Amino acid sequence: MTDAAEASRRAPPWHAPLWGHFGQAIESDRVAHGLLVCGPPGVGKRRFAERIVAALLCCERLENGDACDQCATCRQRLADTHPDISRLVPEERGKLIKVDQVRAFSERLHLTPQYATGRIGWIEPAEDLSPSAANSLLKTLEEPPRDCHIVLVTDRVSALMATVRSRCQLWRVPPPDPETAASWLDAAGVDVADLDADSLRAPFGVIERASRDYASLVSAWDDDLANAIRGREDIALISERLAGQPRDLFMDWLYRRAGAMLAAALEAAQAGTDPAAGAPSRRDLPESLARIAIRLDPFVFQPWCARVADTARLARTNADWQLVIESLFLSLKNCLKRRRTS
Repeated sequence: MTDAAEASRRAPPWHAPLWGHFGQAIESDRVAHGLLVCGPPGVGKRRFAERIVAALLCCERLENGDACDQCATCRQRLADTHPDISRLVPEERGKLIKVDQVRAFSERLHLTPQYATGRIGWIEPAEDLSPSAANSLLKTLEEPPRDCHIVLVTDRVSALMATVRSRCQLWRVPPPDPETAASWLDAAGVDVADLDADSLRAPFGVIERASRDYASLVSAWDDDLANAIRGREDIALISERLAGQPRDLFMDWLYRRAGAMLAAALEAAQAGTDPAAGAPSRRDLPESLARIAIRLDPFVFQPWCARVADTARLARTNADWQLVIESLFLSLKNCLKRRRTS
């Protein structure tokens, strides 16, 4: 296991204040049956939720409420063989959680636990509950089995039904300050020299990118984007290929590329840069995209950047992801055509 992957398993320092409140809650027996863990992508909310589950299932908790990681229940949890944990996730990535899944999930929660610490239900991503599934879950949240806790994890708490939110105890995981995140990542062996403040506020996203050979993915995506704009490859084929990529990473990359291209377009417009002279060197863009960016009309391009942000919200819906990407790329190509014909 790499240092970065190992770091992602440890409790990060910016979780400490929130965990202090949870430790007090568990000591005074004020932990609700429904626990909603939320926060922006990359802040480590899933790690915090896992820490909650570990504490609730442990037979020999530490003074701060953390699991001991040594007792029989902890050993089974660490081996992913704990019999009292039930998980509710979409059957397919990008699909909604169905009502039949919730009914089966609720039935499992009513089974007699094998350990005295009770049962745990894990729902992720909670915003993927269909309306009928969310309504079905309400009954279990309102009348949970004895010694059972249901942990819901979400990036977008506002996307959950208000009735579901109101029946859960909210644990909102905040982003770290950039300095704290940089220190944590550096200790994990991650090069932070080229990370901007937005990246540092989502350090678990940085860890995930590092674990997926992110540089290779980005290089391929840069080529696809440039080829789509220049018409060197059919956009439908490019979109089909990109639809199979990890959506969160892809949209994070596209959002940053769009912002960097808009900045380059604005700089070129203000400086009166001649596209024929070539693009100036930029650390945040490969040369192929920088050359394209200086040809863009920033006032035409800016609405497309806003569309990229809107598209990111579709990544966890039932929308046809390939068609979403294809539409996005076609609209970008049209931006470039408008610049050329103006």
